[in-house]
Amino acid sequence: MIYKCCSPSAHLQGYIKDYLLIHFDLNSNETTPIKPYPACPKQGIIFYVKGVVVASNPITGISEQRAKTVFFGLPISRQNLHLPKDYLAISVRFQPGALFKFLTIPMSDFLQKNEDAELVFGGEIRQLNDRLANTSSFQEMLLLIEDFLWKKIRQLKVTIHPIDKIGQMLWENPQAFVLDKIAKEACLSVSQLERRFLQQIGVSPKFYARICRFYKAYHQKQRDPTLSWLDVAWENGYNDYQHMVKDFKSFSNCKPNELIQENAAAPEQFLLLNPEYKYD
Repeated sequence: MIYKCCSPSAHLQGYIKDYLLIHFDLNSNETTPIKPYPACPKQGIIFYVKGVVVASNPITGISEQRAKTVFFGLPISRQNLHLPKDYLAISVRFQPGALFKFLTIPMSDFLQKNEDAELVFGGEIRQLNDRLANTSSFQEMLLLIEDFLWKKIRQLKVTIHPIDKIGQMLWENPQAFVLDKIAKEACLSVSQLERRFLQQIGVSPKFYARICRFYKAYHQKQRDPTLSWLDVAWENGYNDYQHMVKDFKSFSNCKPNELIQENAAAPEQFLLLNPEYKYD
């Protein structure tokens, strides 16, 4: 069993932020815990090598079964993941805005969605899935995925623009959000920045910064449970604790302590595969 975050090869780092490799196999008497999945500043591709995943919306009660390989847009609200007992998945997390270049589809169309990758790449994805399913080496799986990604990236005709760095900047330091300032750094007017950001990320820069700040606060508390929630709020640029609670309710459908407790029962924590709460 494994829960590991891996860096991409150097030639892919302009597009790919990292890979998350997850594998666990519970015995038949164990109940698979539900994985709470709140809003997060990530987009990419997930290869479900083993097992069928069902995602449910705790507000609407609507559930959907995921395809073998999915493109996922920006998650902006809570989902619950119901995982199989024998589960192996590789999540390819793209750099902010890079999935738009990869698919050339407005990311606003992908908000809170997990779309079947076969609808875009057809037989190529089916063949890759078959090869992944018949490979026992995690390293070989990553090599197969990287070969596929690099082949597709080399076919792209894209230009580099200063706005490409804005999403990364907000991910790393969401408290630095000042709309006029980042528009100037992107060499765009405010309206141009918001329009381009909506196309490349799926939401406005301000809303993306909110998601990033919430997510950093959530994982800071996981990594250091000794921190008080008030300290977490201040260190992440919230005006006060209640200001932070508002974001937790919006993005995870629960209060801060409730989300921490629910995630403590998630499979990777239940099986002690991620004891240090890596920034996943």
